[in-house]
Amino acid sequence: MDTLLDPALAETRVLFGIAEAEVAQRAQWRSSAAAFAAIDDVLREAAAHPEVFVDEQMLRGDAVELAVRAAVADLAVRLNLAEATVRAHRHIASTLRARMPSLWHWFLDGEVSTQNAREAASIVVDLPEAAWAAFDTQLIDAARTLAPARFAARARALRERLHPLPAVDRHERAVTQRRVFTEHDRDGMGWFSAYLPSETIALATARLDAAAFALFREADETRTMSQLRADVLTDFLLGGDATAKPGIALALTIPVLTLLGHSDEPALLEGVGPIDLDTARRLAVESPSLTRLLTDPVTGAVLQLDPHQYRLTAALKRWLCVTQPTCDFPGCGRRAVNCDLDHTVARAEGGTSTAHNLAPRCRLHHTLKHQTRWKVESGPAHARPVWTSPTGYQRTTDPPPF
Repeated sequence: MDTLLDPALAETRVLFGIAEAEVAQRAQWRSSAAAFAAIDDVLREAAAHPEVFVDEQMLRGDAVELAVRAAVADLAVRLNLAEATVRAHRHIASTLRARMPSLWHWFLDGEVSTQNAREAASIVVDLPEAAWAAFDTQLIDAARTLAPARFAARARALRERLHPLPAVDRHERAVTQRRVFTEHDRDGMGWFSAYLPSETIALATARLDAAAFALFREADETRTMSQLRADVLTDFLLGGDATAKPGIALALTIPVLTLLGHSDEPALLEGVGPIDLDTARRLAVESPSLTRLLTDPVTGAVLQLDPHQYRLTAALKRWLCVTQPTCDFPGCGRRAVNCDLDHTVARAEGGTSTAHNLAPRCRLHHTLKHQTRWKVESGPAHARPVWTSPTGYQRTTDPPPF
């Protein structure tokens, strides 16, 4: 027997377990796509033949709507799902079938995750028909290879480029939908949520993170970062003064041609993504703590960072947080400002404290790199680092969202 396949070896059992998980995951995605397609088919039949769900004497003007409602309820009962969930599944299938047939094909084949399919359907729904084909074609690779959070950022950025309406008009319309909502949960707890302009959320999040992280670094602090964010938010909302309100800093990336008025490419706000140029201008004027960037109009590479009166180490850290806004572990969305600045090649092994050899890594993935068989290696200049799992799977770090 080949020793590489010897089940007595832990490595063999791990590899077989990973393979089983991969096969099961893709089977689950295929099953989800098939279930969504079946739900869509049933509801199409209900609309085309309302008599199946509605008595003949009730076949009046609203018979189709009634039949669809009845079919949704039927499916919900059979599948043990909420009716809203049945409609959401139908929305994904019907939208992707009509507007993104290529992505739908890969979803049916188990190569696109359910989360990515759901996100694509939610975004393409408000694009005009002329943009559907481009949106579908340009997202295939991302839908098949990126984790949900990364894919969502890529899809939203593409939507900004393809949408015919000016970003400022869409933003003004969306602002009218701002709202706050609450939901009570178990054990005397609940959720407090708000739908707000992205720039407001980014600034508020940065302020929460800054205040929470300042407390987190105190020697006698025992609360987690999540608990500290919640406590800081409570102080802000209820007027408490238990925490200071430190300055905040966000990166605002504006393509050169846009800055000169020769392009309508959107600006990018760190932690948010595309924003309209009017909002970018206002933030740049009103928030002096923003870092202003110039980017190459073709490659998207950062060309220049405004000088700041920081010590060299602070300037270097700020630069890395701008060019690598999140932890560089594939799929990790932890903001770089809350990560460790780690040497890819350790200083003890000759690694230098330069932008090429430093990367933001959250404490979890920093620990994995040093205390497990996960490894990360730098590529040649301008190439992204490559992470290698303990079982030999390699993945290049996700590209920055510029």
